Amino acid sequence: MNDLETHVLELIGEDTDSPDVFTDTDTGMAPIRDSLNDAIEEITMLTGSVKRPYYVPLIADRAFYRLSFQRDSFAWITDAWIYQTKKRLTQTDLIKLNSFNPRWMLNSGTPEAYCPVGLDKVCFWPTPAATGGMVEFTCVVIPQRYTSSADRIAVREEFKWAAVHYAVSEYYASRGDAKQALEHLNLYVEKSGIQTLYPQAQERTWGYKTNKEYWPRVNA
Repeated sequence: MNDLETHVLELIGEDTDSPDVFTDTDTGMAPIRDSLNDAIEEITMLTGSVKRPYYVPLIADRAFYRLSFQRDSFAWITDAWIYQTKKRLTQTDLIKLNSFNPRWMLNSGTPEAYCPVGLDKVCFWPTPAATGGMVEFTCVVIPQRYTSSADRIAVREEFKWAAVHYAVSEYYASRGDAKQALEHLNLYVEKSGIQTLYPQAQERTWGYKTNKEYWPRVNA
């Protein structure tokens, strides 16, 4: 049993030393772990808080590459650095490339831009002219779901309580207690920062407020 699972048990009124419903086994804790994993995946997708480096060796005349993570799931790229010229690559897309030059795949040289394609592929423009270069991507990833108390949980410290309240909300919802479920769901939204990232009203804008007096005006 890890810290997050212990906090969930405390909030639902379980005895953490000898719980009645959720026993301290992989099978007994499975419902809570499923909820925590769901919360961690959603928080990571919304905030982009978990990032991993990914290195792509460039091969001559090869424009497209697949990004394959062994444990985590690829989400999106936030930065690209090419060691050959020691500079950042700009991000583009297929529409811009086709508009710029329908025969863009025939351009060869040192890559200056990258283009995400589909769920896990990327291409470079121009196409690498020689083998031996290296591009380092900084990627947002969705952490692999943990299955035991010994697994490492990939979630930032400031989002741990958000994941806990998400699991507690699902527990009360499964018991038919809509009031308690909504209360903890609201706490999840607050602590994860979703309300700030995605306000209810799209036309609502955030800004600073001041109580300063207006400058004196000359009466006409």
